[in-house]
Amino acid sequence: MILRRTILALVALTFLNSATAAVKHPLDGLQADEYLAVRDILVASGDADDQTLFAMIRLDEPPKSDVLAWTEGEEFPRVAWVVLRKGKRLFEARVDLRSGKPLSVAEVDDAQSSILYSEFVSVEEIVEAHPGWREAIRKRGYEQINPDQFMCLPLAAGYFAEPEFEGRRIVRAQCFDLKDTGKNLFQRPISGLTLVVDLNEKTVLKLVDDGPVPVPEPDSNYDEESLKPYKPAMKPIEITLPEGPTYSFDGSFVDWGPWRFHLRLDRRRGVIVSLASFEDRSVLYQASLSEMWVPYMDPAYGWFYKNYFDAGEYGFGMFATQLTPGVDCPRHASFHDHAMGLDDAEPQPFPGALCIFERPTMDPAWRHFEGMDGSFAGRPGRELVVRMIAAIGNYDYVFDYIFMPTGAVTLSIASTGLDITKAVPSKSMSDDTAAEDTRYGTLIAPNRIGVFHDHFFSLRFDLDVDGQVNHFVRDRIVTKSLPSDHPRSSLWTVESQRARSEAAAQLDISIEEPEQWRVESADRKNALGYPTGYAVSWSSNALSLLSRDDYPLRRAGFARHHLWVTPYDPAELFSAGKYPNQSRGGDGLPAWTAENRSIEETDVVLWYTLGFHHITAAEDWPVLPSHPKSVTLRPFNFFDRSPVINLAPPR
Repeated sequence: MILRRTILALVALTFLNSATAAVKHPLDGLQADEYLAVRDILVASGDADDQTLFAMIRLDEPPKSDVLAWTEGEEFPRVAWVVLRKGKRLFEARVDLRSGKPLSVAEVDDAQSSILYSEFVSVEEIVEAHPGWREAIRKRGYEQINPDQFMCLPLAAGYFAEPEFEGRRIVRAQCFDLKDTGKNLFQRPISGLTLVVDLNEKTVLKLVDDGPVPVPEPDSNYDEESLKPYKPAMKPIEITLPEGPTYSFDGSFVDWGPWRFHLRLDRRRGVIVSLASFEDRSVLYQASLSEMWVPYMDPAYGWFYKNYFDAGEYGFGMFATQLTPGVDCPRHASFHDHAMGLDDAEPQPFPGALCIFERPTMDPAWRHFEGMDGSFAGRPGRELVVRMIAAIGNYDYVFDYIFMPTGAVTLSIASTGLDITKAVPSKSMSDDTAAEDTRYGTLIAPNRIGVFHDHFFSLRFDLDVDGQVNHFVRDRIVTKSLPSDHPRSSLWTVESQRARSEAAAQLDISIEEPEQWRVESADRKNALGYPTGYAVSWSSNALSLLSRDDYPLRRAGFARHHLWVTPYDPAELFSAGKYPNQSRGGDGLPAWTAENRSIEETDVVLWYTLGFHHITAAEDWPVLPSHPKSVTLRPFNFFDRSPVINLAPPR
């Protein structure tokens, strides 16, 4: 946190001069000067003062119909949607940046905003000043308490109907010993000690000490001096673009071959892709992360509450990191800076937060060798990647949009960084305490277990396949029995059915009863007479194993199904609700779909849940190898024939 603040201060002045650019499109993200204007407008109207905290400032998009009808050169509205914290009170505001006036300001009851950047800083000071914490630290053998030796993190508290915390704005804090840890700040957890902090009162409400557990000795720095390269050393790999990239930029738009799409960075959702078209035919109006949920599986007091909504409780885009050429992205990538207004609305620089690059897939896009005459034909594969990496505590999430000349687009999320660990007495599985220590995790290093947990990502796809009027179709793959006099006894075929309501489109992936899910145009057909469409293809996936009455799953209702389909509603952006921090559950998708609205011949939105169970392993330490999961939207009868037949041959 200290390092982050230092970096921001050093680069802010030079960066912000270049971050304020002319806004060219209705969906362009807010610029540095617009964040400042939001604050000035609300102060001038009396709706904010120098004590007001800005929990969120983001673009309030114009109506979809207006965006689609807009032509270059026409004026367009600029409205910011703002969440304000005024002491203990929460407000929503819409600010018209053209007129310089608020359009609306309304108080929000019974909700908590995301945890603010300034609150991260204050919690450490509150914890380390608390007499109970200092006494507990002394019991663990720390005779001299040097605050610089400790890192105390404010962790989202969840909701568990605890009467003592009702109506309060709380986090639960835990600390780490930083002595001799180098770059790996999470390797020395102070286990068994948890504090509940009231962020409004800036005081400790509760301290729970389950008893001292020896703090693990440092053993896993990963700076350059401690890394041991493979022997023999692996030689460098470089990909070059001798004639430059194929892609080009037009303001916030990217053009790459037949693809064109718009990009912006959002504090909560991260990278948002809008208006994606292939050969000038609409595919996606918008795609983004909607929410993510990481529940841990240890019942101890210091762990039971850990089920983080990293987008809604913290802000996925707020933790975008500067990308490193040669590691995070190829050296030939284009790197893009962004600015976001944080707690005081001052635009903070996020240099190099996005990279864009082409890469060969190292696989053929298509090929055929004809054995009858020895002829060969084929084309090499390539793709365009838009990448952001968010570092949220111990985890780093590599978030990619991958565009392909086939017309497919993949959203891939890879988790890396570090396992968060719990200190235990065991050094190896031969120790007497090992069986009990590893009941809810794996011993991944001496005196450390990686606690079992899940990762679930809710992805929002507003598909406009050849226009806004679409259907949602389930292609069931069913077994058919053949007559007894046939040489075969069975085969499979496809039975297609439109899902006409939201309830009919709450679906789960099944091996026993496989299906294909797709969106098809209600108006357009290809040359063969099929409705043009896009299908959903997935990698391995999971669903939550928690009971439905468990508070974590109540709050993450989207994780009950792999797919939800809703009619387009511009207010429905966040699958766990607008305010998941300390929410009681039931918000977002479960609430919207309770009406069981029609999804036939309308503008449909697909919500895909991408998840996996993380059974921790020794290979997770000291660094976690990237673990990617993905979902692909691929054309299905969208074309008259394969589009990759037109790819350029290799030189």
